[in-house]
Amino acid sequence: MQNKNIVLVALYDVDSMGVRTLHAILREAGFSVRSIFLKRPHGNNTMERVTAAEIKQVVDLIAEYQPLYVGISVRSTFFALAQELTAEIKKRVDTYVLWGGIHASIRPAQCLAEADLVCVGEGEGAVVDLAEALAAGRSPEAISNLWFKTDDGRIIKNEIRPLIQNLDAVPFPDFSGEDKYFIENDQLINPYVDMERKEYFLMSSRGCLFSCNYCCNQTLRDIYKGGGKYVRRRSVDNVIAELKEAVQTFKQLQIIYFFDDVFSFNLKWLEEFSGKYKEAIGLPFFCYHHPGVTNEKIVRVLKAAGVEIMAAGIQSGSERITHQYFNRPVKNSEIVKSAGILKKYKIDCSFDLIVDNPLENDQDKRETLNLLLSIPQPFELYPVTLTYFPETRLTDIMLEKGLISESDVEDRKQKGYDRWSLILDSSRDEKELFWENLYFLANKKNVPKWFVRCLSRTPFLRSKARSLTMLLQRFGASFDTGTVSERLKGTARAQIENLTN
Repeated sequence: MQNKNIVLVALYDVDSMGVRTLHAILREAGFSVRSIFLKRPHGNNTMERVTAAEIKQVVDLIAEYQPLYVGISVRSTFFALAQELTAEIKKRVDTYVLWGGIHASIRPAQCLAEADLVCVGEGEGAVVDLAEALAAGRSPEAISNLWFKTDDGRIIKNEIRPLIQNLDAVPFPDFSGEDKYFIENDQLINPYVDMERKEYFLMSSRGCLFSCNYCCNQTLRDIYKGGGKYVRRRSVDNVIAELKEAVQTFKQLQIIYFFDDVFSFNLKWLEEFSGKYKEAIGLPFFCYHHPGVTNEKIVRVLKAAGVEIMAAGIQSGSERITHQYFNRPVKNSEIVKSAGILKKYKIDCSFDLIVDNPLENDQDKRETLNLLLSIPQPFELYPVTLTYFPETRLTDIMLEKGLISESDVEDRKQKGYDRWSLILDSSRDEKELFWENLYFLANKKNVPKWFVRCLSRTPFLRSKARSLTMLLQRFGASFDTGTVSERLKGTARAQIENLTN
């Protein structure tokens, strides 16, 4: 009997849209697929390291199945884990190992030193072509989007096929429990399906309108130059069809999360979406927006559809930093204006803020504090540590300035395991804590703005920042932001509790 078995592996991502979509595509093409989900992040987005027993469980599942190939989705933080896992697979199983995902796309040569094949860019066509070639006993060396290492050590770099323009042709991610395995705390769960899930995640588009210097979209644009329109969107009917399927499958859904880079950029699409979503789905939803393109017309349409929460990136309140180094030319006045529109329509909003940035000085941080104090309440704030992702312009700038070394780049640093979302983390540098305590207080409804400004000018507080942090940890959950959504409040509270337990 012809072998038609494939194994896909997701690292710390049980809702992996990439792996679940490829699972559906390969299944539709007639292949037998197992998807293995290795661990998940904690509520505060930190992660426990994989154990030897968990690695063995993954390899046992693969060895039992004897697949044509194993596909591993690799992000920069998990480069070393993918290395270890691949080495263990190669010891026990005579199969090809294919790496895909963002890190494989931006550093294919580095990845090919570990894997047999690397997929650069969108993998929908490549994974099926590879499966068909191997099933037929053909060499995979001519398949578009794949880099291939031959037995004699030659590296074949195949051309990139054009971007998928008709996203409606892509199957929905497979969230069924069939052939799904989850490994956590040395335990194997099969079938893995969460029938009681209350949240559903999807993307209605691919690509981003912007090219921020700290983001992979800038690099992916370069990879796909000449490969077709970069920002693409599914039809409204296609999105509604996926959501209908999700609502029928998961009876306890309470909210939909749209994880598009920017959801709110096309008014015509949103107007069609609003009516159809309200009628067919009717659940509250979350989406990302960009203050530079969000206006009252768009917000009014989203409110009519049922949006509950909208999130955006501030990143820094210093326009010197955002314009000169982040390639993010949004003005602070636009951020304040967009937040005011959300408040008018009673939509909860949250903002991301990048901290641990060595390019920022005290004046930059004071400008950030001033911006936060200018944003109309209520809003939630989520500080995230500056992570130096490989092949991004910001990382190159930091390397050129000598502010970081290659060991600080994320595929080696692996900062994401231990530090991502930062709320009242007393282990941090006291100079950073001084400002982050103030950022924490800036959006609290029951803390006067004049008082926060006064604290920011108190020299004594700089030397006692850690003590203040510990005090805020103890009483932080009692500070009210005034946001209506219990989902936002619950997330912030969980992060504080994770740090104090």
